[in-house]
Amino acid sequence: MSARRGFTLLEMLVVVAIIGIATALLSLNARPDPRQALDREARRVALLLSIAADESRMRQQDIVWEAGLQGYRFVAEANGERSVLAQDDLLRERAWDEPLTRLAVTDLESGVSQVRLSRDAPALRVPAAREWIRPRWRLELDNGLAAVRIDFDAQGKVETAP
Repeated sequence: MSARRGFTLLEMLVVVAIIGIATALLSLNARPDPRQALDREARRVALLLSIAADESRMRQQDIVWEAGLQGYRFVAEANGERSVLAQDDLLRERAWDEPLTRLAVTDLESGVSQVRLSRDAPALRVPAAREWIRPRWRLELDNGLAAVRIDFDAQGKVETAP
């Protein structure tokens, strides 16, 4: 009687099927969640706005956050002059990780909203508060795959929500 060597076709098919299922599961888990990425971006903006407010108080100069669907930047304003904070490592101009399809800022006290839905629309302008007590407002980001809302309270603390 001769000894069989190798694997049967059925054994090979089972191994290939297991490898295919494992690869599919890994690729699904490796893909970043669009909601988490946008939430991380929103938290970064909240921290940068807090830094800009501190910087504005230290410089005794107005700093404005300007944002559009492609990205955002911080602009210092003094005596009618405007200058983009391009040399600042933290407050430099940035692009969104994924371009936005909707960007909105709402004053929670008055209910007035500014919304941008087009790339050609002028940038939203939000002043970094120089005062310690600030108006309550909301920032909404939507990139078509996910949406996130950031609420800023009177002390500048933030809360993110879907």
